[in-house]
Amino acid sequence: MDKRLLTVIKKELKRIFTDRRLVFTTMILPAVSIFLMYSLLGNMISDKDTDVDANIPRVVVVSGADTFRTYSEDMKLDQVYDLTWEEDTSQVESLKDQIYDGELDVLLVFDKDFDQDVKAMAMPNLVRYYNRVEDYSNEARYRIDEDLAQYETYLLGIRMGNPDHVEVFQINRDLGEGSLHNSQKEIGKGLSMLFPMLIAMFLFTGAMSVGPDMIAGEKERGTMATLLVTPVKREVLAMGKVIALVIVALITAGSSFIGVMASMPSASKMFESNGFSMASLKFGAREYLYLAAIMLTLVLLYVSIVCLISIISKTIKEANTYMSPVYMIVTISGFSTMYMDGAISNTRFMIPVYGSIVAIKKLFAFEITSNMVLYTCGTSIILSGVLIYMIKVLFNNEKVMFSK
Repeated sequence: MDKRLLTVIKKELKRIFTDRRLVFTTMILPAVSIFLMYSLLGNMISDKDTDVDANIPRVVVVSGADTFRTYSEDMKLDQVYDLTWEEDTSQVESLKDQIYDGELDVLLVFDKDFDQDVKAMAMPNLVRYYNRVEDYSNEARYRIDEDLAQYETYLLGIRMGNPDHVEVFQINRDLGEGSLHNSQKEIGKGLSMLFPMLIAMFLFTGAMSVGPDMIAGEKERGTMATLLVTPVKREVLAMGKVIALVIVALITAGSSFIGVMASMPSASKMFESNGFSMASLKFGAREYLYLAAIMLTLVLLYVSIVCLISIISKTIKEANTYMSPVYMIVTISGFSTMYMDGAISNTRFMIPVYGSIVAIKKLFAFEITSNMVLYTCGTSIILSGVLIYMIKVLFNNEKVMFSK
């Protein structure tokens, strides 16, 4: 490596790492903030789910049919629900108000001659009220609907004279769920909804937090003019700043990523399902290599964009203003891939930024191929090369570098 280029890189890194405030705000604070945010979010979700599952739903049955009372006793529903039996139909409106206010979870109102209509092969009505805005009520509705489905089977058995005649076949008898799937792929799919977006945003934030000060900041302070009159070629100055910014962006993104991983013991409740834990997720050397290639080329693209914007800007404030739309594009690209699934055409991987996020999503879902990595990394490298060439050209443009 050219000694002058190495000197420029060292000078830029020294200026950044000797500024304690800058180091704290760009490398330490994001990691701490992310750790606290995701840990708190994971614990809140876990506590909420536990609270809802442990709740005993409050259910009122109005004009309950005798068959439903018998069914409730046989199935011991009073141990699952806080059951109240009400015969006075005039109380229905006040009970509906309790549902609305969240004081009651489910209200069941039977037709007056429900059992007689069932025997007469008529179609009696059973009205079920709940409040979908209330978590307790919404969960109770799912539970009571399952019991009502079994109650309907119970009535069919009575109608046919033998409950055993109602069931024609069984599903997965003595087998259980019968799902044949890869546990780590299941967890990976959960992570692939959020992590690709986070990684893309962390990388861009790392470049954006320091990049404007490296070029636009020096133009604003007047130190850029001093640098440009030194015997060092302007191309060397440009490349030194680009490489230094790549290093800082990777460190900042790595710090943020450490914050995410540190919060996983608490935040993993957002991703775990069906008894599978984060321990099921195991990346091999191939996945780590692909992830490193995608992240490195994406950082190079981000740094090229940030440096180009910083060069054409006169002040740090102006540079940050120009970068806001770019950051919005990165964010939208991340959100647009959250619920993406199924086969994806190769042309999508050649879309800058978006293709890299999709590739990371496929990597976490263990569906990535060498062609996907080649397309997205190749696109980022080619576009970065074009932008770096433009940066070199602009560094040699007096009107741009000495604009006021």
